[in-house]
Amino acid sequence: MTWMHAGKMQGFNYSPLTHELAEEHGINSAYIQNQNIQITHQALIMLASLNFYDQQQVLKEIHFVVKHPNTACKPNPNPSLFKRLYRTRYPFDKYHYLIQYKINDNNQVVIFDILFDRSLLRANDAQHSHERNAVWHVKRKPGANNIYDEAKDRKQLTVLQTEWELGEPVNQIRTEHAAVNGMLNELNKATWLMGVHAQVAYPQDDIRDYTLFHNPSDKWFLDLIECGFDKRRGKKSHNAQHLAEVLHQRQMQGKATKWLVHSQGAIIFCAALEHFHKHYSSLRLSKQEVAIHGSGSYMPRIQSIAHTLGMKVHKERNNPFDFVPNVAGRNDMSGSSLQRSLQFFGLIVNGEPLASPHTLPYLGIETYKNQLQLLGYDKKAAKVQQYINKSTRA
Repeated sequence: MTWMHAGKMQGFNYSPLTHELAEEHGINSAYIQNQNIQITHQALIMLASLNFYDQQQVLKEIHFVVKHPNTACKPNPNPSLFKRLYRTRYPFDKYHYLIQYKINDNNQVVIFDILFDRSLLRANDAQHSHERNAVWHVKRKPGANNIYDEAKDRKQLTVLQTEWELGEPVNQIRTEHAAVNGMLNELNKATWLMGVHAQVAYPQDDIRDYTLFHNPSDKWFLDLIECGFDKRRGKKSHNAQHLAEVLHQRQMQGKATKWLVHSQGAIIFCAALEHFHKHYSSLRLSKQEVAIHGSGSYMPRIQSIAHTLGMKVHKERNNPFDFVPNVAGRNDMSGSSLQRSLQFFGLIVNGEPLASPHTLPYLGIETYKNQLQLLGYDKKAAKVQQYINKSTRA
């Protein structure tokens, strides 16, 4: 977050942000440490619209601004390696909201408005690790009607990639569908890829837009570190904590949501459910449902916590040649699975999306074989055919 002194103020209505006023507007009063916060009605409404995780981050900065109104704001876009390694804490110095404040005639700091800080939300192509775990509205372009429902060539994939466009950042979910992306997905890639996955996950729905809970990539090493934080039983990553509050807010609004989670997104989602259950043990997520693709999470674990919370889990889509669900997710640790996964691991790391057993939605083993043949991966397709023959005989 950044802040901006907008000068002296006159003629604006404001009031102290008391615990009573906070609770009246659905703001978690536990985050209010300073009773001297003065806030306008428009800033109060914006603060109330945020989930509890965002409220906590915003109020931290508000407390600092009230205490040090003359301190220059110098956000550090490149946090230290230590901060980035310790994934349970938010790694950046400033959150992605802009606080506008003014000074009244009594020299009191008045929080005038709270806005998205667009300068912190987007990163250039060389700095994807600076992207924030924000929530975005994604729209399908008018007239777009292509679906990933069979083997595609490279030109057809390009069409699919261009049918989804990133909309505005949002402070809460307002769509029927939502998604959490996996590792190594910068914002533009996550935008189209999660749209394609959502269509496959819910084929009966004509999905024209969805909400992306963006899991930013910090390259292989730190993404794997984050997976480790969320797979353990202790405190979860800041991504998972944030998602837990998004789920909480959506459920408290009484809104149904169809979630799609892919790869590391399944790990984050499982961690978010466990975090939610720990902090809201009496609540359920009965209006939420989830489809899981290429799961980086152990399926019995995520199914168990989802069942505890009353959430519907759709049948997972995991390619039997995919290293991520088989080995990283520990869903099939047999010798034959390990052999298959290692043979095709190169297509995940260095291959194109259409050939990878992990990137795009799994449509069935015959379709995957046809996909490899269409792209000219004849030797890989032959191995898939061997697997089909063996499975048929069994």
